[in-house]
Amino acid sequence: MFNVDQLWKNRFSQYVNDTRKYLRYMFNDHLVIVMIFLLSGLALAYQNWLEIVPPDFPYALLMGAVLSLLLTRGSIHTFLKDPDLVFLLPLEEKLKPYKNKSFLYSIVLESYFLLLVFGVSVPLWFRVSEANFQTLVAVFILLIGIKAWNLWLTWLLTHYTDKKIRLIDWWIRLALNFGLLYLIFSGANMLLIGMLLLVMILLLIYFQKATSKMNWKWELLIENETKRMQLFYRVANLFVDVPGLKGKVKRRKWLDLLLVFTSYEKRNSYQYLYLRTFLRSGDYFGLFGRLLVIGLVLLFLLPVGYSTYLVPVIVLYLTGFQLIPMWRHHYNKLWLTIYPLDEKQRLSAFTKMIMYILITQSIILGVAVVIVAPFTQAVIVLIGGILFSILYVQLVVKTKIAKL
Repeated sequence: MFNVDQLWKNRFSQYVNDTRKYLRYMFNDHLVIVMIFLLSGLALAYQNWLEIVPPDFPYALLMGAVLSLLLTRGSIHTFLKDPDLVFLLPLEEKLKPYKNKSFLYSIVLESYFLLLVFGVSVPLWFRVSEANFQTLVAVFILLIGIKAWNLWLTWLLTHYTDKKIRLIDWWIRLALNFGLLYLIFSGANMLLIGMLLLVMILLLIYFQKATSKMNWKWELLIENETKRMQLFYRVANLFVDVPGLKGKVKRRKWLDLLLVFTSYEKRNSYQYLYLRTFLRSGDYFGLFGRLLVIGLVLLFLLPVGYSTYLVPVIVLYLTGFQLIPMWRHHYNKLWLTIYPLDEKQRLSAFTKMIMYILITQSIILGVAVVIVAPFTQAVIVLIGGILFSILYVQLVVKTKIAKL
């Protein structure tokens, strides 16, 4: 006999075991050490900044924007799979407990990250306002409630096949979330806050009634769940090979200019291959871009001092460390074995490419330092970054590849 509670337990246990297996490799000793240093530096800089923050700092505007994005994003984790479209579709009416359990789990998971970000901003809130502990608790509870409202509305909107309806709903919820949070943090009249909450409740009631007789859109639910797991697998693949990862390649024609630096010769076959892999793969090129942007933002936000030297080193280390798995990106391609090239040429091409990527990152970060710090510090960051890139490739990348 079909047991819906046991089904959810099995799916949830499988999900936890799967993610735990990869998290063990992702949070290795090196990454943990780097994160400790980075978070310690950010905490110290944040504490020093709180001492000089002006009373008119636009906290309501800033946190309203940040928290509203966190509130609006996300959906219910259903743990559905492709075969469910055949085997569970006839049992849709019996899956209400399954849906409710998934909804409760999603609230807990999504609220954790939301409250973590808000918790970091609480000292700033107390600094620029007259908020007290009772107000803090009330806002905590309200944030969880708003997150539940967003998740349930997202679930109801999955009953519609038209993407435009879901997109319009997303923007409406974002506007309502921002407006509500801005009113709360700016200390607005409770009547305005109550009116906005009433609008949100009425919106939920409307879609609840409108979708009450609609069936689940199984294809959409399975697609969303697959995208969520593939995102996790892409991150995990930076640390360890993930068999369940589906490759995603994107043609970036505007980056083809970089290929002119690789001459069309037999000896450059591996160099061309790995350069194409880096430019077209969303995992590696996206990683390079995201870490570079984070580094630039930190350089502009953190005070000039030790962080000016520490941030570029951390960015270079994380970039180089997480590009190493590219070495095995083509490990299951049999046609590589017919390349009339020695394995040493492959190693040389790969390490040179990593070194050029890190040096490029060093140059961009060095130019950014010129804007926020004296020229001498920028020169130190530039030269130090280039030396670090060379030594990192020779001492770390080659050692890791030998182990692979």
